[in-house]
Amino acid sequence: MVQKIMKANSLSFTYKDSNEGIKDINFEINKGEVILLTGNSGCGKSTLLKCMNGLIPAITEGTLKGELFINNKKYSELKMHELNREIGSVFQNPRSQFFTDNTTSELVFPMENYGFTKEEMQEKLTLLIKTFGLEKLMDKNIFILSSGERQMIALASALTMNQQVVLFDEPSANLDYGNAMRLGQIISWLKNQGITVIVADHRFYYLNNLIDRVFFMEKGNLHIYDSEHAFKKSGYDTRSFDIFSLDVPFSTPIENLQNEVCASMKEVSFKDILSGINLELKKGEVTVLVGNNGAGKTTLAKLLCKSLKPDSGSIKTKSLPFFIMQDPDYQLFGTSAGNELSLVKKDSSKIDDILGYLGLKEYKEAHPFELSGGQKQRLQIGMAMLCDRDLIIFDEPTSGLDVSSMQKVSDEVVSLRQKSGILVISHDYEFIRHVADRIVYLNDGKIEKDFILSSQSLGELNEIFIAMQRALAGTNPLQKKGA
Repeated sequence: MVQKIMKANSLSFTYKDSNEGIKDINFEINKGEVILLTGNSGCGKSTLLKCMNGLIPAITEGTLKGELFINNKKYSELKMHELNREIGSVFQNPRSQFFTDNTTSELVFPMENYGFTKEEMQEKLTLLIKTFGLEKLMDKNIFILSSGERQMIALASALTMNQQVVLFDEPSANLDYGNAMRLGQIISWLKNQGITVIVADHRFYYLNNLIDRVFFMEKGNLHIYDSEHAFKKSGYDTRSFDIFSLDVPFSTPIENLQNEVCASMKEVSFKDILSGINLELKKGEVTVLVGNNGAGKTTLAKLLCKSLKPDSGSIKTKSLPFFIMQDPDYQLFGTSAGNELSLVKKDSSKIDDILGYLGLKEYKEAHPFELSGGQKQRLQIGMAMLCDRDLIIFDEPTSGLDVSSMQKVSDEVVSLRQKSGILVISHDYEFIRHVADRIVYLNDGKIEKDFILSSQSLGELNEIFIAMQRALAGTNPLQKKGA
């Protein structure tokens, strides 16, 4: 008999001072299922996930109706610490869920809070280290780990209490191709252990042939596809399940701007991260910097922006580059969307034109933190459109974006090359195919490949992504014999 582990009856939530939320949600989830929770930005996906992990109504104000059940127990009758014993969560940015700065301390932190004895904590810690292959990560500063390593610590921490349900919120957003495929292997392992996995994401390729059902959200309503196959046949314009099968036209070079160098690096080295970097970036060209998590891509960008000083070598830029950060929340300071753009340039007519072009005109007076993730990304694009810089750098500009938002950002990035050189750091293969004129592959702190992207060199790009996956072959701790 199939065990029902989670259930929703007429679940609705409306945010305070807003009509947005979710409406009359009903579902049953079985033990050991892998559920993909997806839908376009603003569809209600995050709201439903917050209901599942208890953040609604615990810390989010609004009106909650209906009922959620976990193992036949009502959420409304459970305290947060009781719910945490049932459900583990891995956030999009694991850094935001850590309570300590030490890996070992982080893993024992939940057990300390639940009053485990020292002997019980040591026994559980030993098991977690063995199960997830964390031997080399113990007693390390969490904030010097790679994204993939931090995610492993977050996952192990989320299962400290033997939770039978794990929620992933946009887990692929900050992962390179190899680490995303590794995550798919881990989810497969969790499924084989009888653990229920609910993944909220816009990218699906690492879940191909793993999904039992798809929970598709649209304008606060839930539609359930009974299989991965049914979802693939639905006609919904999704991110691709097979990224290498994309048919995207190649970028057309802007010939008259190709030789105008806007930044250069000669024999640049920095600590043990980068060594002997030689790179020229040109106006009218979108250069995409690719490589595994921890390869030194963001460090290279920071050196170009002069927020870091190289140990050796020289860096020349025509003007200080404009750097669009990966997380918009670290870069938005204005009191409204319109005010945010005015911090870059005080030109009210141009600001209005840009807000209209980006579909943000109705949000001109809204605080930037009230915008969705995709809207924040577009607001940053607006900042880049206003700036008078010879080089604009984007660090993962499509993390967490649905296919429609990704395509809009792609169009806007390509349009910016008319006035500037563009350097994009990205793991997003679909986005790269839409924007790249040139590919620079950073591996082990050195530029291993540098080529113009064309129909003749597409195979080379594909080989790079496969190499990034191959570099992690054998590093999945859960594939060890007996694990």
